[in-house]
Amino acid sequence: MVRYNMLMVILLLVSFVMLIIASALRPCRPEISQFELDRRTANGDQDMRLHVLRANLQDDVYALRHILIGLGLVLVTCFAVLSYGWTWGAMLAVAAAIAYPRLSSFGVVRSLSDKFYRKYETAILQLANNMQPLTKLLRVNTADQQVRSISSRAEVAHIIDSETDGVLSRHEQSMMRSMLSFDGKKVKDYMTPRSVMNAIGVNELVGPLVMDDLYKTGHSHFPVLDGDIDHIVGILHIHTLMTIHDKDSKTVKEMMEPRVFYIHEDQALEHALSACIKHRRHLLVVINSYRETVGVITIEDAVEQLIGRKIVDEFVDHDDLRAVAERNPNKNNLPKNHRDV
Repeated sequence: MVRYNMLMVILLLVSFVMLIIASALRPCRPEISQFELDRRTANGDQDMRLHVLRANLQDDVYALRHILIGLGLVLVTCFAVLSYGWTWGAMLAVAAAIAYPRLSSFGVVRSLSDKFYRKYETAILQLANNMQPLTKLLRVNTADQQVRSISSRAEVAHIIDSETDGVLSRHEQSMMRSMLSFDGKKVKDYMTPRSVMNAIGVNELVGPLVMDDLYKTGHSHFPVLDGDIDHIVGILHIHTLMTIHDKDSKTVKEMMEPRVFYIHEDQALEHALSACIKHRRHLLVVINSYRETVGVITIEDAVEQLIGRKIVDEFVDHDDLRAVAERNPNKNNLPKNHRDV
């Protein structure tokens, strides 16, 4: 009789330990998305077998876990009653049912359970596959639980920074971050301000000296002024100067493009890029609410902010034109006969 009681107590303890281990089991989820899994499988990747089993059988593994937990509770109840009778055995079984979730959440138990699962994962997956007729009845659709909704652009940027190493290069990551923030950028923050604009008068003669000065700026498009910077009457394209012969003597007015496109300084940079593409313009004149010229913006300025990378121009000596503007090299803010008061 003593041996019988000892055996029941041992079986009770074994059943309780099995219950804790089963509850602590955390089946490995697929490490890659279903899309990537399908893509690699279609390309004949032979290392995908374990990933395929994880993806196809994870619901069955969770169902098998529920079966083991249920079986463990039944065995604990039976052996507790056989060891201590109905009254004390039932109370002990209730206590075990209350205690096992807490015990299975301990870090040491989780760690041991994870090691056990990883060591015998292939065998467990095979068991789950063989028990599919039974596990189908207890399946929990874990695929729905893994769907992650993205709530903000900041979250997308965080995913790019933290989860794309080895997939995207640093330049590609930077480009994607720039694209995400492109929508909120304003024209006034990235334009070339009026004090550093290179412009030319409408009545100037285009001769060798003028052409040389224009080439030295490194720019390809120049606003044409009629009197002052607030009266822009055209855009001079430097490529049109290629058509001038040595004996020709033409004015800027004869060679300029008379159509001028304006954009408000508070407009989105995205709108400026769209306008450049739609109207086939390289340069837009930036104005304020009083229709005063505050600067110019080019398609390169917008594209640089879109791709997060400087478009290098071999003729441009300054990377930051706003810093140059502080020195006001062209004196565009100092008209003739000005007086500071």
